[in-house]
Amino acid sequence: MAFRAINVKVSRADTVRNKLVIEQKKMQVGKEVNLRTTFKVDPNAVITAKDNRSLRFSDVKAGNMVIVDFTKAQEGDLLAKGITVLR
Repeated sequence: MAFRAINVKVSRADTVRNKLVIEQKKMQVGKEVNLRTTFKVDPNAVITAKDNRSLRFSDVKAGNMVIVDFTKAQEGDLLAKGITVLR
């Protein structure tokens, strides 16, 4: 099953470990909290700009707003299969 995180902010893009950390603001019990999610980036992940230009994972930087298409691996990890850099 595939999932999508839409319009989320990149907190860290670790090209050495192929990990992407995103932050999302959520309301919980009347307070706004930042939730962090870590993805393993599939070596064959499709990474594009919003105008469909191909990018490399090294082009993704902290502060970018992105869409992440991902699946859940059997061991429980979240595996990013596609990343679209919005800005």
